[in-house]
Amino acid sequence: MNSCVLVLIAATFCGGFGAGCRAEPARPRLCYSTAETRDKIASHGLFEPFHMMLSEASKLQAEAIGAKLCRWSDELVYEISLLRRDGRIIHIFIDAKDGRVVGSKNQD
Repeated sequence: MNSCVLVLIAATFCGGFGAGCRAEPARPRLCYSTAETRDKIASHGLFEPFHMMLSEASKLQAEAIGAKLCRWSDELVYEISLLRRDGRIIHIFIDAKDGRVVGSKNQD
């Protein structure tokens, strides 16, 4: 993948988060089922997604509508989906091991 495409992906996923934000990796992500997610939480000592989902919804004055655990390269990341009051869906990406926000999509 050429560097222009990577910059475009980074700009899309990092809008508003500055230098600490990571873009979605060039490799496709692998997302887990609910049962697989429960197993990963137990075996890897991950944060529970429910509390992070509610926290982000409160911060952004949005409604929490879903969360899924995905593997991006060697990292486990929650993709939290929130519904804004204007009807737009926001995706927040949170490191499942330490709970910090690592990116977003559609958050303007």
